[in-house]
Amino acid sequence: MVSVLDRLLRWLLALLLAVLTASVFLQVLVRFVLKYPLPWTEEVSRLTFVYSIFVGATIAVREKSHINIDFVLVVLPAGAARAVKLVGTVLVAVFLGFVIWQGVVFVRATGIQMTPVLQIPFRHLYVVIPVSGALMLLYLILGAVDDFRRSGR
Repeated sequence: MVSVLDRLLRWLLALLLAVLTASVFLQVLVRFVLKYPLPWTEEVSRLTFVYSIFVGATIAVREKSHINIDFVLVVLPAGAARAVKLVGTVLVAVFLGFVIWQGVVFVRATGIQMTPVLQIPFRHLYVVIPVSGALMLLYLILGAVDDFRRSGR
């Protein structure tokens, strides 16, 4: 199940980056060649940029490639290093819980507002916040369980 989700997120990120690239290219091309701006390309670019950031952050949490300060863990004894990692994981989990909660609040608050050009409800733009927060929390928990199993051996 998790591997299917991993592949889905990677394909979604690739699609988002392709649409972002095409949208920006089209915007520049039409604006400078035809001297006519396409108003929808800016909104598409913004939407795909925001989504690609959150999907990419989710993938980074899954692969444990997010920012980490390893030199502290290297100099600590093994037991202390595990405790510091556990505290860090709990703090990140609390933060992600806050992101999910506030993301839901934000989606509800912007439910009736529409984007100016495409007339897409802003909630479709902001729903990525709680969804990616939940996926990051899932991946954080799975990674912590995996680390716990590995350190127990």
